Amino acid sequence: MAIDESGGFVVHLDPGELYVSSRPVEIHTVLGSCVSVAIFHPGRQLGAMSHGIFPFRECDHPPLGLKVCRSMGEYVSCSLRFMLSWFGHMGIESGELEVKLFGGAMMFSLPGTPQVSSLSVGRSNVAAAREIIRDEKLRLISSDVGGSWGRKIIFHSGTGAVKLKRIHRTELEPTRVPKDLSGVRSR
Repeated sequence: MAIDESGGFVVHLDPGELYVSSRPVEIHTVLGSCVSVAIFHPGRQLGAMSHGIFPFRECDHPPLGLKVCRSMGEYVSCSLRFMLSWFGHMGIESGELEVKLFGGAMMFSLPGTPQVSSLSVGRSNVAAAREIIRDEKLRLISSDVGGSWGRKIIFHSGTGAVKLKRIHRTELEPTRVPKDLSGVRSR
């Protein structure tokens, strides 16, 4: 965690990480085919954000009454369920939350495969997030998904505001996948 010019806290999410916060922080991440889900509770000014790499995993570790994966941040399904569990633990109903969805680009294609191939991890990540958002009856208030460009996302957990910049492949820095994919940080 770093401190920005205004004295606020800044968190940088790597692939496979998520962050939940009960105080205002600025969460930064860069996405390609990965998906980021930002969740905000306007009344309590609580926020959480994930950077999921893969769509689904059978979740097998149930803290706080919901099924959640051991490597929560790595999978879109598990990270979203963990964040919902955290909000539930704070006494917040899912219908009170505002959800924003980003990423899921078609960044890479295999030679000889069409762009609409089922091999699109980005498309699968978006579908996983949308399925859970629908099943949990969450309010998706904005999204910017798909395409062939990356995205730089800055989420303000205390206000729910998001700054988004679309970036071309040449602007993307290589990102590392952390060896320890537990990736959960809390403040």
